[in-house]
Amino acid sequence: MDRRAYLLHQVHPAKLATDCAADAVSTWLMWRGRPRTALFVAHLLAAVASTAVSRRDLSALGATRRGAYVLHHMPPSAQAVRYLGQLVAWQAAYRHRPWGVALGHVVVAAGWSHGLVARALPSSGRGAVAGSP
Repeated sequence: MDRRAYLLHQVHPAKLATDCAADAVSTWLMWRGRPRTALFVAHLLAAVASTAVSRRDLSALGATRRGAYVLHHMPPSAQAVRYLGQLVAWQAAYRHRPWGVALGHVVVAAGWSHGLVARALPSSGRGAVAGSP
């Protein structure tokens, strides 16, 4: 999968819905003290959704606002922040810390908000996909 398709598949409605459901189920499983099952479910659902979505033609998604956003404002560092937030939420759920679960989800949101930070900073050309305007 090329970088453009990889980024676009992340904002496909089916992938977003699956990721949200996987987050809710896996966080609940962590809270219930079942970390192996939680990690298995979260990663299996994400892999199945990614496989299914990536087999589709995603070119039309690139012309949408969310497609343009992810193509220009989702560098690997922002994706790492999103995953780090999920790890924080899982750890907090396992330790029964509701504020930590909330904090983890705030970090995930911060990862998705990379474009807002990029807008506030002077243009440096960072975050754009090669070959995009």
